[in-house]
Amino acid sequence: MAYASGVRLSSIAGLVGAGVGGYIGYTQAADVSDLTPITGALILGGVGLVAGSAGAFILKSLMQFVIYAIMLGVVVFVFQNQIEAMTGINPVEATLSFLKGLGLPVEMITGDT
Repeated sequence: MAYASGVRLSSIAGLVGAGVGGYIGYTQAADVSDLTPITGALILGGVGLVAGSAGAFILKSLMQFVIYAIMLGVVVFVFQNQIEAMTGINPVEATLSFLKGLGLPVEMITGDT
């Protein structure tokens, strides 16, 4: 039974991850790197799909998935230079810019005034 609930959760988390990653990639590709919006959406959408579905499938519960997302964020933060070298997008700058565009107060994190 737990396996079946993990399958449903992983499907939803994969779609949400792909949607969020694709949107961030589409809106931030031109601002953060020299990529076209479609290329940025495909790269980050694919990463979101894999990370979301794999994490939820393996962990099989919502709280464990939240912890997985936090741990994934730490790994992305630590390896942001390597990710930027491979994709042309700095994931930390793209995410902070996206959150700032939503109106969240991220100035304390970025140091902008």
